[in-house]
This record gives sequence, C-alpha cells and structure tokens, in this order.
Amino acid sequence: MSARGSLVSSPNKCPELISESKRYIPLLWLGMLSHRDLEKSEGGAFEVNRLNAILRTEHSLPFLRELFADLPIDSAAGSLLNRLRKIRCDTIGIDIGDLIESEPPNPGLRDALDAIATRNESYSLSVPARTVENPANGDLINVKPLQITSTKEMLLRVCWLTSRQLEDFDEAELEEIVSGHLWK
Repeated sequence: MSARGSLVSSPNKCPELISESKRYIPLLWLGMLSHRDLEKSEGGAFEVNRLNAILRTEHSLPFLRELFADLPIDSAAGSLLNRLRKIRCDTIGIDIGDLIESEPPNPGLRDALDAIATRNESYSLSVPARTVENPANGDLINVKPLQITSTKEMLLRVCWLTSRQLEDFDEAELEEIVSGHLWK
C-alpha cells in the first residue's frame, strides 16, 4: 500500500477530492492547520473550517515564498486557493495519516506550525541517535543523529522531502510539492 494524503471538501458529507499526494505532505497543507487542529486530530486526519484554511494559507504565503524562493509557490497557491474558494462547503479534510510515522522523529507537525505561525526563519534542532521499530516488519532500526540547521530544512523534513530532491523535480512536480496533485 502506498502512502497517500488527501485534501477533501466536506469530509463528513459527500466528500469531493480537491488535492492528493502519495509521497510527501504538500507545503501549503501545513499552512492550513492550526494548533487547535492538531489537538483535535486523530491519527493525522484533520477537519478544518474551509474559510479559516484559506486565510491561514494566505497569511503563510509571504513566509513560504521567501523561504522557498526556488519553488513555484505563487502559481501553486493560486490554483489551490482558487479551487478552495469555488467549492461551497463549510469544512475541508486534510488526511495525512498514511504519511505520518507512528513514532515521528522530531521535528513534527507542531514544530512546522510553530515556525510558520511565528515566521521563524532560523529554526534549528539536534535529533539524537535512536532505535525505532520498523512498522512493516517489527525489526529494530538504528537511526543516526540528525542536525537540522534551518527552517527550510525542517519544513522539508516534516513534508518527507529534502533539498536535494527538489533539484530532481520538474516544474509540475514542484507545484505538487507546494499544493499536492490538484483535481479539477
């Protein structure tokens, strides 16, 4: 089973798929969430007010645009925001449960939301070496220590990406990194 995240309208009644991602969490989805959403979430599934998600996304755009000058933030955000404005539902669902590890290493979603909300450009973190259980087969895996030296690096890690991966993607793939695969 491949990992899949989705953004849907009215998740509890007649959901309509807006955007999806199979390999990473799109950057703009982070900007749609609040700390209150994290507290109410179960397993990485969020139901958020559509208008609040639009406002949070618009508020986070200048920060993300500055941090990720190499990504097509404006065009991807414009497409996603236009789509969200056109649908007529009160809530949207952001389901990233399949993309979140059962025991996430730091940083996590809370760190990402903090950095975006406070526009903290100089996030840094040392993650010590640790042993984790492989959820697929139960084997223990030794994980090397990790030094995160920037907010950009931290946000990419939370989204399951690296700066090196960004160099290999074409323009359409870069837009999907920002907003997911947008359904029309």
